Amino acid sequence: MAVARVALDIPARALADAFDYDIPPNLESEARVGCAVLVEFGHRKAVGHVVDVVASSDVPGRKPLCAVLSPPRFDEVSARLAAWIAGEYVAPLADAVRLFLPSGSVPEVAKTDDGWQLVRPRVRQATERVVEICGDAGFVPAVSATRQRAVLDALAAGPLTTGELNALLGPVSSVVTRLSEAGAVRVRERQRSRGPAPVSRPAPRHEELSVGQSGALDTIDAAQPGSWVVVKGVTGSGKTEVYLRAIEKVRAAGRGAIVLVPEISLTPQTVGRFRSRFGDEIAVLHSRLSAGERFDEFERVARGEARVVVGARSALFAPVTDLGIVVIDEEHETSYKQGSSPRYHAREVARRLVELRSAVLVTGSATPSMESLHAAETGRCALCELPERVGGGALPEIDVVDLGAEFATGNRSMFSRRLVEELIGVQERGEKAILLMNRRGYASFLLCRECGHVPGCDRCSTSLTFHETGPVLMCHHCAARVAVPPVCPKCESPYLRRFGAGTQRVAEEVALVVPELPVVRMDADTTSNKGGHERRLAEFESHSSAVLVGTQMLAKGLDYPSVTLVGVVTADTTLHLPDVRAGERTFQMLEQVAGRAGRGPQGGRVIIQTYWPEHAAIRAVVTRDPEVFYAQDRGERRDLGYPPFGRIANITLTARVRSRAKEHADVIARTIAEHAPEQVRVLGPSPAPLARIKDRYRWHVLVKASEGHPLSELVRAALAAVPSASDVSVAPDIDPLDLM
Repeated sequence: MAVARVALDIPARALADAFDYDIPPNLESEARVGCAVLVEFGHRKAVGHVVDVVASSDVPGRKPLCAVLSPPRFDEVSARLAAWIAGEYVAPLADAVRLFLPSGSVPEVAKTDDGWQLVRPRVRQATERVVEICGDAGFVPAVSATRQRAVLDALAAGPLTTGELNALLGPVSSVVTRLSEAGAVRVRERQRSRGPAPVSRPAPRHEELSVGQSGALDTIDAAQPGSWVVVKGVTGSGKTEVYLRAIEKVRAAGRGAIVLVPEISLTPQTVGRFRSRFGDEIAVLHSRLSAGERFDEFERVARGEARVVVGARSALFAPVTDLGIVVIDEEHETSYKQGSSPRYHAREVARRLVELRSAVLVTGSATPSMESLHAAETGRCALCELPERVGGGALPEIDVVDLGAEFATGNRSMFSRRLVEELIGVQERGEKAILLMNRRGYASFLLCRECGHVPGCDRCSTSLTFHETGPVLMCHHCAARVAVPPVCPKCESPYLRRFGAGTQRVAEEVALVVPELPVVRMDADTTSNKGGHERRLAEFESHSSAVLVGTQMLAKGLDYPSVTLVGVVTADTTLHLPDVRAGERTFQMLEQVAGRAGRGPQGGRVIIQTYWPEHAAIRAVVTRDPEVFYAQDRGERRDLGYPPFGRIANITLTARVRSRAKEHADVIARTIAEHAPEQVRVLGPSPAPLARIKDRYRWHVLVKASEGHPLSELVRAALAAVPSASDVSVAPDIDPLDLM
């Protein structure tokens, strides 16, 4: 009797491996890898997924499968990849398997007259609204130029439903309504189909490639199956066109593609370009889709109707038929690292995926991660460089203002004299500007000038941020909100002063400096509702001249030729964090946001304000020589044994009682140290930098090992040897991006 190895959908570390169940004769034709099945586990029924089928098993006391609940949702290769993810990132196998399921969540089961069945996501209505281009109305003034261009580009390949448009570009109902009123598009009702109707896609209009783009394409074409190509190109150098051409060649060979972008809502133009090039072959998978919409897109991919998948991190696990290429755009972005179990990094999983599928991995960025550059230096991937902007566009001029010198000359404003001059110039010329302040709120904290007390969160180890709207004090970790105290809670002094600055205050100060220039603020406070990003960008675009003030999200994918000025209010907010990657993240953020300026014929200028002008991250941006930063950072990391020159595991333990978290951390640290070889160091346990969040105390244990060490095996064995505690949560993070 054949045996099914089943990953139970019970996310417990003690159930990390698959369990063997006999396949009864009546289920032999149905029980295959990827199927959801119902089994007996202990004294209850449980749902699981078949990850392997073998001829026999030595496990005694096996039980038979109770029922097969679904057709296969993944194949043998995906099952092998799930097992690798669970092992590499020290996670329960069930957590890894869920990545490959349509909904990504725990399957629901119900008993019917026909037996046990999975509960399907809610079925959508029988009719749907379809949008199609019906004329050439030209530019519609009432519509954001970028949003209009993205919608029309997406519709160029054929009609789309409003749901498909929203999936591609975010909420666009108001844009569609205005385009319809202007006669540019037509909206009609039709019966819902299982997938989009095939369209006749016009031949794409290809731009002329630069020397760098042609070289990158040649390298990708010559890449062997399972290999990795890094495309390092300055902002505006045409990396997206390289991706599109490479995918076209893969599709011409009959193979599929996956494209990862860091954040769908901030890259509507990029997604629209893929839709206009590949039409009905595109499927978009991301978190804004409902369970039903995600299930429908997943089914289209599984049936082979969609052969090019575009989406955020989770799109990597789509069941693309005969995968030929995986593209990761802006590969340096931290959003490619998952924050919950399994804490995988999409780049590393993609490397394993292309090996298993005999495909090619292409990662691109103007500021590649140190891990990618190290891989190129050691021969594990090919590196292609695009040093110039396409079309001969000039990179913006970059100036650094020393805020210490400004203060010494009597300037107490958050804006240097130079930045004020440039903002006034933007207003006079009718242009646009972007101001980056990587901290939201009005002020970082309140401080009593008599006793030095700083009001903090009662549930987290952090100060409360002052927000003018309200006004309120807010915790940016647990979202707690409290009224601003009239006097110091500690000494009752009335002298509470606001220190630091955030986007809210920057926007207010801009309005004072250039009162006639509209100011749009874009941060987590103003974009928290659905469609928030789109509304803020549309508002910015609706003005002929304006200033966009925001956090680091402004550095991601914005392409506005009318932006001639980028100002960084303070470049120091991320430099002083207790993190080995602080310098790298600062360099990447500055380089990326600087690239938003000068994309039009007017050219552009970047003003970087800082108290640390000699820092290598800032000098590298100003001199346009990344090696100024990379050389110093590379040396520091090598000396300290930090990635990519070593490996780290960060094991975080949380509990409501501080002593319980520490006690369990002590046991884990001691167990790892007892079994670790000489080249492994155990640091701690110690309180985490954020020692308390949401009333839970946090301790962590750091484990450092040499490059290439099987660190996951050591951590998994140690955690398995330590009895679990019901009141303590343990979260291992292998190769973390931060240690907070």
